[in-house]
Amino acid sequence: MRRCFEYELGGRVERATADADEDLVELVDEAGCVIGHAARTTVHHTQTPRHRAFSVYLTDDAGRVLLTRRALSKATWPGVWSNSCCGHPRPGEMDVSALHRRVREELGVEVRNVEAILPEFSYTATDPHGLVENESCPVYRASIVDAAVLRPDPEEVMDYQWLSWPDLVAIVERAPGFLSPWAVAQVHSLNPQQTDSTPRRVPGVHAADVTVTLAGVERLLTEQISELTQLWCELDERQPPDVLAQDLPAWLNDLLRQGGKRIRPAMCHWGYVASGGEVDRGDHGEMVRAATALELLHQFALLHDDVMDESDLRRGRPAAHRQAERWHAQAAARGDRSAFGRNLAVLLGDLALVQAHRLVATLTPRLRELWYELCVELVLGQRGDLTGAAAGRRDRSHAKRLAQLKSGAYTVARPLALGAAAAGGSAAAHRALHRFGDHAGVAFALRDEVLGVWGDPVATGKPVGDDLRKGKPTVLLSLAADRLDGAAAEALRRAGSASMTARDVRVLQEAMLTAGVQREMEALIARHVEDACRCLTDGSLHPAGIAGLIDLTKALAWRTS
Repeated sequence: MRRCFEYELGGRVERATADADEDLVELVDEAGCVIGHAARTTVHHTQTPRHRAFSVYLTDDAGRVLLTRRALSKATWPGVWSNSCCGHPRPGEMDVSALHRRVREELGVEVRNVEAILPEFSYTATDPHGLVENESCPVYRASIVDAAVLRPDPEEVMDYQWLSWPDLVAIVERAPGFLSPWAVAQVHSLNPQQTDSTPRRVPGVHAADVTVTLAGVERLLTEQISELTQLWCELDERQPPDVLAQDLPAWLNDLLRQGGKRIRPAMCHWGYVASGGEVDRGDHGEMVRAATALELLHQFALLHDDVMDESDLRRGRPAAHRQAERWHAQAAARGDRSAFGRNLAVLLGDLALVQAHRLVATLTPRLRELWYELCVELVLGQRGDLTGAAAGRRDRSHAKRLAQLKSGAYTVARPLALGAAAAGGSAAAHRALHRFGDHAGVAFALRDEVLGVWGDPVATGKPVGDDLRKGKPTVLLSLAADRLDGAAAEALRRAGSASMTARDVRVLQEAMLTAGVQREMEALIARHVEDACRCLTDGSLHPAGIAGLIDLTKALAWRTS
């Protein structure tokens, strides 16, 4: 039985025929000339002959590109994300005719405006199971007539995502292992051209742009401080404060504008995008509100943390309690200057927390529940930090648990969960982000520990060696406890006590370098980053979000401030 396929292309009608009961591919030589046939189902093996194929990138009316994930039943690269559709022309079948046929079979849609964008593309690649792809594979682009009727065949496609061309380029640059090798090579070939042959999304700001979220956070912070200042003045009848050079709302505003990295809002954003959210959707505002609350909560935590740790500096400036002490001295005020500074800093932190809770009050119940858990975890982590230091804890399990609670959950895992919840992410997306957050959060915390001992004070904005002086229960010191002896071990035993000296700090810094503690910390950080990135590849997350998370995680893990 013969089947006939007819399609319109540029005003011409193309016709091709093939045996309905045959599924053959055409074998070709290096020049592309047909030299024989082989069964499609058995052509791929460890010595696959070169054969005809094609790839196509499909776009919708908004210019977004369709990315598909290959079904687990596929012979090569099962479960891997790739371009919109691939296929093999049958004997005598034109590429464009095969393209129409395969798109209809795999995705259930019709296409138009078919155009060759890499007519000479070919590649060879070996998948993890040893099967070889060896294809003469021209690359096309086409527009889907009606994306609303997209119905992927589960035997061919297990998942799909729409994303902008810049997002796809970003994925290829930052996470090439996430995509099929031919898609990576094709995007690399297309991207330098930057012509109309590379699909682009029509809107000026693409759906994953983190700067849109961060700008929204800045606007909402400004609104919050403005409303707070107005209420404060009304309640206080616009009376100037005693002793203080500026009242609490203005002081809080200055601290919020001191150049923080906005890590938690960025994590919230990428959790949102990875779970399918887009910045032009209505629920983006909900995520921005949660992200802004995170920034206020962070300011609260910094203020209280500096008081508890008796820190002198924060971001290169006097810590808030030290600044209040100075104002107390300048005003020749009564009472204990140090107590005054601590009290004012705690009060300022409380005000930041009040504003954070005000934002959270209007979020959905699920986000409010996540917020509650985040706050409890934060307090639990700080309690463990204080009591662990007082008890002289040096065991690795306690230190790692603290790193997860105090930094990992609060900085990475919970912000990701808030973003995912705002986007209505699936249970699978939440699980993947939680696993990722565990590892990325620990990597972040371990880098903090390294910077606290060997960082540049000019870059970090705080004195080096504080964690050593206070005897913090860190992973770094747990490693040191297993490796140091002699004078260095004696210095470590004095950590956190009144007898700890500046010389002890220098001895420990040098001894830990010699003992390989810093080297092991760097290896642990690298391992957690690798494990974190691996958690993103189960297919439940949007590729644009994956690229953003990988980029941000690597930046945080190897930061210098």
